[in-house]
Amino acid sequence: MVAKMIKLECITNMHVGNGDVNYNLIDNEVEKDPVTGYPTINASGVKGALREFLLENANVNKWFGSDEKGKNTKGLLKVLGADMLTVPLRASKGNDAYYLVTTEEALNKHINNCEIFFGKTPNYTEVAVQGIEAEGIKLQTKKKVFDKELHIIGDEAFRKLSLPVMARNKLDNGKSSNLWFEEVVPHKSIFTFMVLANECDKELLESFKSAVDGKVIQFGGSASIGYGLCKVAVIEEGNI
Repeated sequence: MVAKMIKLECITNMHVGNGDVNYNLIDNEVEKDPVTGYPTINASGVKGALREFLLENANVNKWFGSDEKGKNTKGLLKVLGADMLTVPLRASKGNDAYYLVTTEEALNKHINNCEIFFGKTPNYTEVAVQGIEAEGIKLQTKKKVFDKELHIIGDEAFRKLSLPVMARNKLDNGKSSNLWFEEVVPHKSIFTFMVLANECDKELLESFKSAVDGKVIQFGGSASIGYGLCKVAVIEEGNI
């Protein structure tokens, strides 16, 4: 089996809904991993966004399959769900406007994927930091991943963080009829996911790489107001 890791760096805020109806103050919450509670994009959502972007490509049905009547085919690429690697927090102490934070659990999930699919364990050197805070959390260590400095915070502290909530307004004939609230993953956040293929389909996976690497693709809902625009980068074994 051959694999590519795909990095999504959010250019704008992103909302991938969980589809649940709730009676909380937040009407539309983002989808979260049922085990970790971290923001996530399920595999069908990732695949759907990629298919939509690549709809005019001659290989789209080979990559993802087709459900057209009488032409049902199975896709030759396997697309996994996207895991959150890091999110930005506003600086409350320090010289920068924000800091990228992650947890050991999120980072270990990324490392495990590298070990499983690339057969390689990345070595991220940990560096101590002093005198900086993000939203009141004292930042003490950081590691460099994908040329980004990711500050490590405890899982408990991360779970207590609140994602941004945006007020949305429904208009009828130019008049406000319903104010509602939507949770978003903030821009600058980074997600990663894996795309897999059998060895015999290696060239097809390479063609997929060429079609998406460096592109801007929309993930999740609210595309009409610019949510979910992500810069896509294909991560090879040598630069994990």
